[in-house]
Amino acid sequence: PLDEVYFHLYPNLLDSRIEVSDVTVDGAAAETEISGANRSILRVGLPEPLAPGATTAISLDFRTDVATEIGRNYGVLAAYEGILALAHFFPQLSVYDATGWNTAEADIQGDPTYSDAAYYMVRVTAPDNVTLVGSGIGIDTAEADGTQSVTFVAGPARDFYLAAGDFIAVRERVGETTITSYAPSDLEPGARQALDVAGEALLSFSERLGPYPSTELDIVTTPTPALGIEYPGVIVGTLRMYDVEASTQAGVPYSAILESTTAHEVGHQWFYNLIGNDQLDEPWLDEAVVSYATYRYYVDRYGQAAGDQYFENFNGRWARVEAEPIPIGLPVTAYDETEYGAIVYGRGPVFVRELEETMGREAFDTFMRDYSAAFRWGTSTTAAFRAMAEEHCDCDLGSLFEAWVYR
Repeated sequence: PLDEVYFHLYPNLLDSRIEVSDVTVDGAAAETEISGANRSILRVGLPEPLAPGATTAISLDFRTDVATEIGRNYGVLAAYEGILALAHFFPQLSVYDATGWNTAEADIQGDPTYSDAAYYMVRVTAPDNVTLVGSGIGIDTAEADGTQSVTFVAGPARDFYLAAGDFIAVRERVGETTITSYAPSDLEPGARQALDVAGEALLSFSERLGPYPSTELDIVTTPTPALGIEYPGVIVGTLRMYDVEASTQAGVPYSAILESTTAHEVGHQWFYNLIGNDQLDEPWLDEAVVSYATYRYYVDRYGQAAGDQYFENFNGRWARVEAEPIPIGLPVTAYDETEYGAIVYGRGPVFVRELEETMGREAFDTFMRDYSAAFRWGTSTTAAFRAMAEEHCDCDLGSLFEAWVYR
């Protein structure tokens, strides 16, 4: 039985501001308390204990004032350079897990959220001269007096994301899914490349991990300093890499970065959205697995030799900490800024490939398909991942996990 319910107020951690008012439980005024860093945790007391299997209706009003500069956590919640990025802008229900209500606060690096799958209905009113990109599908669209009204429905989904800007759109249908790529008009070549990569990645991952669960997938570009960010049904790429004729200062073509980033973020539609995990305590379970899956995208599309060439990027990342054998299975807060990228995104996929080679590719691929099915819309853990892998190889993987994963 539950005596209370907790919500995360993420904008108060993301250089924006959210204020909550008029909280009711089943229509009656509720007892509330706000705590945590920057007032980021909302507790709602329940008048009577809520029994397992029972339901209650919590209603609240909130106002979010969005930052107008790129701030912490990669500027995921900001209005900047004519683009509005609305990530984690609403009071989000905490996860109730083995620890009770999980109210861990996000670190400045990594993904800020850990969430269950849910259903969303979001009504948006906006100027009619902007393009809206949101999780799920848009229904009940209407325009009047210079405004547009769109209702988005999404779910199951781990979150709801919305972006708005002056975008062109290019799209294609892949199987049962329509993929739409949005970008400012001067970056249309980048939008078209992202569309092509997303289509090929969707085919690769659907074949090896089970079908993509939705009829729409959107790609949108924002000024985020991260290369890419994943949301349910939406992947975000940074503006700078959409200039596909340009290169980084190190001479790496942005077209190459756009391909690897887009494929990686498509992979998160499985590992994060479809198969959940505690991204704060066990970030390797989605980031390292998706990075390995991106390597397999290159194998599927271009052949094993090209995949092996791409895979060297992970060894290069790990080399940033001189290939130190730092465990990949630590919480985000256990890594410094250099270690997080080098270990979770570098050493992590190297471990997953070691696991594949230990099990054999055929057994490993069967394991990943079964793992994806078993935890579909649920939440996995390192222990569950290892247990299912051992079932599929009929072997003890303890020494491998001791060497790579555990503290």
